[in-house]
Amino acid sequence: MRKLLIATSALALLFVLTACGGKDKETTAGGTYFEMGTQDYTDPKIIAYMVKELVEDQTDHEVNITENIQASPLIITAMDKGDFDLATLYSGEVYNNHFDDDKVEYTTDADKTLAQAQKLFNEKFDLKWFDSLGFENKYTIAISDDYAKEKNIETMTDLAEFAPDLTIGTDSAWIERGDDGYRAFQEHYGYSFKKALGMEISLMYEGLKTGELDAITAYSVDPEIKELNLKVLEDDKGFFPPSTASLVARNDKLKEYPELEDIINSMTDLINEEEMTQLIYEVDIEKKEPKEVAKNFLVEKGLLK
Repeated sequence: MRKLLIATSALALLFVLTACGGKDKETTAGGTYFEMGTQDYTDPKIIAYMVKELVEDQTDHEVNITENIQASPLIITAMDKGDFDLATLYSGEVYNNHFDDDKVEYTTDADKTLAQAQKLFNEKFDLKWFDSLGFENKYTIAISDDYAKEKNIETMTDLAEFAPDLTIGTDSAWIERGDDGYRAFQEHYGYSFKKALGMEISLMYEGLKTGELDAITAYSVDPEIKELNLKVLEDDKGFFPPSTASLVARNDKLKEYPELEDIINSMTDLINEEEMTQLIYEVDIEKKEPKEVAKNFLVEKGLLK
C-alpha cells in the first residue's frame, strides 16, 4: 500500500518526535492530554477526530492531534518513544519490516493478519492493537459501474474474459512489486490485461473519465470510487494483502486510564467501507473539515448528542 512504502527520513522523524513538545500535563478539568498522530491521508484524520470527540465528551481528558505524518513507521517510532499515545494503523503494517522474517507469516487472510499485528506489536513495542474499526483500505481493482453491469462483472475472476481487451492504469510500483504485484497477480488469477500502464494516482482516475483506461488499481475507500460511480471488484481468490483499520494505543496509557480503553472498544466495527468512503468524499471532494464530518457521523450513530 502507498501508506506503507514511503521511506522515513531523519528530518521527518525529528518532526514527529518534537511535534508534541510543550504539552500541558493536566487539563483545566483535571484530566490528562492524550497525543494522537495521523498519517497524511484522510481516513486516519477522520478517525482521530472521532476519538477526540468521544474522549472529550465522556471524560475530563483531551486529545491533541498531530496531522500529516508522512508514513506509518514514523508514527510507530513516536509511539514507542512516548511522543504519541494513540494512532490509527492498518493490519498490513505487520509486513512492513518491523519484525524478523521468521516472526511473520505472510498471508492474505484478514483475521490471521490482524492477529499477527496484535501479537507482534504488543510484544515488541508494548502497543495494544485493537480489533477492527470495521473497514479496510486495501488495494483493489475498479472499473466503471456501467461496464460492470453490462458485462455482469462482480469479481476479479469475472474480469478474466474481458481483460485481454482492456487497459489498466496503476501506480508504477505495482508493476514491479513481488508478492502482491502485477506479475504475481497474473499467476494468481490466470490472466493479463492488454496493457498495464504505470502512472500517478490522479492520472488513473482522469484516464477512466476520458476513456483512455478501462480499469485501475485503487484503494477500497478512495472517494473517487463514489465520485466516478466505479465498481470495486471482489478479490474472490484472496490475492491482495489485508489492510484492516484499527486503533492502536500504548499499554501504559491504557493501564493508567482504563476509561480510554473502554472508549476505543466502543468503536469496534463502528464504520464499514461504504461509510468511510462517504466520509472521505465529504472531506476530499466536498471540502468539509474532518472534525465536522467525524462529529456528524458519531451523532448519526447515536454516540454523541
